[in-house]
Amino acid sequence: MAATIQKAQISIVNFKSTSTVLVETLSGGPILPISNVHWTPHFNGFYKLNADAAGPIEGDKWGIGVVVRDNEGVVVGASSWQVFSLPDSKVAEALAMRKGLKFAKDMSFLNLIAESNVSNVVLALNAYQQSPNYVGSIIRDCISFKGSFRSLNFLHVRREANQAAHYLTKYDLKNLDCIWFDETPPCISALSTFDLLPDFH
Repeated sequence: MAATIQKAQISIVNFKSTSTVLVETLSGGPILPISNVHWTPHFNGFYKLNADAAGPIEGDKWGIGVVVRDNEGVVVGASSWQVFSLPDSKVAEALAMRKGLKFAKDMSFLNLIAESNVSNVVLALNAYQQSPNYVGSIIRDCISFKGSFRSLNFLHVRREANQAAHYLTKYDLKNLDCIWFDETPPCISALSTFDLLPDFH
């Protein structure tokens, strides 16, 4: 039995290594190095929102992407937007979270864990920091969504755990705004599956 388990573990490690090329091709760019850090499932009955922003390109165009998955890792909703004339990445990342929360509210994902790889945004949300500037006004909007959910928690994750949302932003920089409901965007389908493979060393 132990030998069989070890063979299975080795097979998964080998599969993850060789499938990296496929994931990079389908996702439109190189993924981060394989590590123990990746998207992880959450509590039963909760949804997990990942939000990200990328840009600017062509002077003032930014891409925003959000992905919502259930506790089994199935993508239940996603959306991407192009936005223009943002002053900097801090504003873009805060706006990504606000758009993600609005999307989750509209889709009635009422028990939510919202993740971002931008620590300053998550810190401001959890500390209810409302600076008198553009970012502060967006943070206030995000905090105001608390009453629209049964449960809403903000978590900081490393970039490796936020890759699906990141690649959706890259997709949106070259495409029109899109919404997917009860389906996985083709550009992150392989990556979403890749996230769920177990880690063995």
